[in-house]
Amino acid sequence: MLDLDLSTIIWEILNFLVLTVILYFLVFKPMTKRAEERAIEKAALRAELQRDQMDARQRLEELDERLINLDEEIEKITDQAYVNSQIQQKDLLEATREEAESIMMEAVSEARKEQEVDIKRLQNNLVDTVISISNATLRQVTPAQVHDTLIEEMTRHIWNLGRTDMRMVQNIRESLEERIPTVDLEVPRELTPEQQLKLLNTFNALTDKEVELEVAVRPELVSGIRARVGDIVLDNTISAHLDSLRDEIGQKLETLAKPDDE
Repeated sequence: MLDLDLSTIIWEILNFLVLTVILYFLVFKPMTKRAEERAIEKAALRAELQRDQMDARQRLEELDERLINLDEEIEKITDQAYVNSQIQQKDLLEATREEAESIMMEAVSEARKEQEVDIKRLQNNLVDTVISISNATLRQVTPAQVHDTLIEEMTRHIWNLGRTDMRMVQNIRESLEERIPTVDLEVPRELTPEQQLKLLNTFNALTDKEVELEVAVRPELVSGIRARVGDIVLDNTISAHLDSLRDEIGQKLETLAKPDDE
């Protein structure tokens, strides 16, 4: 049988306890602490990983939502671009139509103007031809009595100015204040001495001066007399009546040539 001493057993037990305590503080406690720290680190890493996963999932969801919104935005932009293109196309067509109408109206207006100019030219040529023929005809067939009558009408008209148009008389006299009192007469044929004397007395009374008569013969006047006194011209010739007739005929032809809608 083993000879075990009680003291030895107790010592061994104490040694074991001491060794256990030493091992606990030197080995097991640090290992437990390290294990706990690792567990905490793993838990922290796991939690961080979960947060990262949640963040990633949230970002993916946000990205998906943005992609969906992007599709909608692209669709809106495309629709708006189509609407804008339609509006621009409509505006372009409208502008083109208006420009075409403007060009057409301008062309029609120019054509009308050219037509009016041509008509006016033809009218003037026609009137000039008629007046020219009338002038030539009257120059050949007008009797001397008509010439004398027109001169007589001129003298009566001048004598009547003192009663009917004193302002004109005053204007004639004022226009001669700084001039030599000369009256220029134009007639289609020579004046008789009696006609010259009567005209001299008439213009002396009109101007209230002793005037001189300067007579020029111009057959194209046909009949009658034209007188220049200062700045005033008195014309009682067939030529003047034909010129007035030319204006009247031209106005009537122009009125007849106008469209009914004007």
